[in-house]
Amino acid sequence: MNRVNPHIKTLCVAASIFVLDAVILNQGFVAVILILLSLFIFFPIAVLLRRRDRRKYEQRLVKVAIYVLTGVAVLSSNTLQNRLADRRAIAIGNACLAYRAKYHQYPAELKALVPEFLPSVPVAKWGGEHFHYSRALEPDREPMLWYEAVPPFGRRFYHMESGWWGYLD
Repeated sequence: MNRVNPHIKTLCVAASIFVLDAVILNQGFVAVILILLSLFIFFPIAVLLRRRDRRKYEQRLVKVAIYVLTGVAVLSSNTLQNRLADRRAIAIGNACLAYRAKYHQYPAELKALVPEFLPSVPVAKWGGEHFHYSRALEPDREPMLWYEAVPPFGRRFYHMESGWWGYLD
């Protein structure tokens, strides 16, 4: 039982970091810092303990592994969320194009696509972030859909007619 207890706190901290960085902040900044700290500070300290106290050395190695895996999990989660948001944006864009084909104009807002073209307007990511939509009011401009890929800036734009992706910020 003693071998599990030192890691409970580490697991709780790691879970908190995952929720904070993957779900709430959705940036990956904390994950990168965590990985760097683990590899360049925590790991060398653990190696220095190897000869003096084998038990502490092993415990620290487990903690380093937990933190590195947490950082990788956060970065993987953020990548997955952005890929899902991209797919959802394309589906919304296709629905807007179908709306325009039927009604000869783009919808004023995304809610107009429901239920005829979409069952519901999906959220961009887990944290409940919604897509933002800008209807083209001028004939030479196309509508755009965007979401925050890396909050608070890092907006990813989808141009519906051309299928072109872009970033701002």
